Amino acid sequence: MIRVKLSGQLGDFTGGASEVKVESAGTVLKLVEALDEKYPGIGARILDEQEKARPYVNIFVDGENIRDGKEEMTKLSDGNLVYILPSVAGG
Repeated sequence: MIRVKLSGQLGDFTGGASEVKVESAGTVLKLVEALDEKYPGIGARILDEQEKARPYVNIFVDGENIRDGKEEMTKLSDGNLVYILPSVAGG
């Protein structure tokens, strides 16, 4: 089981839930695909057309930014905690 913490407008897709669980996903990319199956439309807010995290979305696996490693191909296993954090902008 992988725990996924969501912030910002992503909660709109999950009925307001800020944490969801995914049974299994081998990589961050597969995790986002699984989330999109369960919560249609959320995947497009996280990944672009090339299946890369959008520039304003930060994804952390157990505290490590995926951009510092294998990005969307970062391996996942049971017990991981994934944070998906869209940047907040405003003025």
